[in-house]
Amino acid sequence: SCLAPHLLYEAAPYLLSCWIDLSYETESHSDDAFDASVPVSSVDFFLSHSWSADGFWKQMAIFICASTSATYKIMVFSSIAASYLFVFSGRYLWREELIVSCLGFVSFLISLVVIPLYHHRNTIVFLDKCCIQQKDPTAKSYGISRLAEYLRASDKLLILWSPDYLDRLWCVYELAVFLRTHDKEDVVVVNLDHLKLCVTLMLTQFMSILILSLIENYDSTLSLHSMGYASGLATSLLIGRKAFECSEEWLAFCSKLKRFRVHKAKCSSTADYMKLKNSITGMYGSEAEFAAVVRNLWLSGTREKHVPNWLFSPTILGIICAPYIPLIIARILCCIAEIVEGEVDPLIPLSGSGEAPQPLPGTLLVALWSLRASTIPILMMSFRTPLMLLVGHELAISWIFKK
Repeated sequence: SCLAPHLLYEAAPYLLSCWIDLSYETESHSDDAFDASVPVSSVDFFLSHSWSADGFWKQMAIFICASTSATYKIMVFSSIAASYLFVFSGRYLWREELIVSCLGFVSFLISLVVIPLYHHRNTIVFLDKCCIQQKDPTAKSYGISRLAEYLRASDKLLILWSPDYLDRLWCVYELAVFLRTHDKEDVVVVNLDHLKLCVTLMLTQFMSILILSLIENYDSTLSLHSMGYASGLATSLLIGRKAFECSEEWLAFCSKLKRFRVHKAKCSSTADYMKLKNSITGMYGSEAEFAAVVRNLWLSGTREKHVPNWLFSPTILGIICAPYIPLIIARILCCIAEIVEGEVDPLIPLSGSGEAPQPLPGTLLVALWSLRASTIPILMMSFRTPLMLLVGHELAISWIFKK
């Protein structure tokens, strides 16, 4: 027999609208979605999700998880190329630096979407709305009955996690079937709320860079200063409040895991509820045995992870710091150009009366000092967000434990 998962590269233009429809559980375009599937013998990724979660952010999660180092290489290359053209044409002022920052960041956003579509053009993905007929009740029942086969033939289980994930019995069933034939390392969990926070922070920080650059170099009026202060305050409040909420949500989920039982999960059909519940119990021997497997997957034993993996994953750190990379590159190339062309500002010796003047540092040392002074503030700004995320997480832990 053949499976019928969705081929990402053949239906990529349709996939976004399909994901948005998921959050409303609509039947629009269901036939078109199923027509995008093809028979195959194995699946690379099985997408497991709660239909109540926001479909747009599920799509964003797929693009970000599927991104590669090529996304960052393109951003770095475009930033270097633009900086080189401006610097060595003798027209490198703060406006050109701003253009480099914008060009590098925009190339990053474009690559974040385009590169996964190209790199994963042959990746086989199972998406329920695309791979199970939605309008024909008989075909739909048949497709649902073969979910276990789809899961066993999948290499990875990608969980697009939302707080109600384990409250849905179908999600619990998918996890139970997959873990019977795979290791827990084959399960990839993406926290959708945290991903949403980090993408929002990325865009907010980019706007902050634009505003602060205007304040520093263009105008010193009160209105621009107020915008800069407001932007910094908004970023700090956003990080603090949302980081606290995400961590509080996660810790509440971890607390619920201690009391997790299959019979507490919900299903719209009573017949399906009994069938799925008995199937899970039959696979693991008892509800308690499966509950222990689930707790081990998320909690690594019996204790919560004080710093969960999703909080500071390499992908998340890359997203958060992306707006600052083009600006750092622009500053570095500007200093290199000053050294090459001998345009480093000369130093004036200062000495008291009767004192022998100290020898001045060389041009290279002066340029390195200038580089240090121009890049360290940017690096500190890029480190601010991860640090505040950690602070928000620790505050949430303290708050939960006090309650």
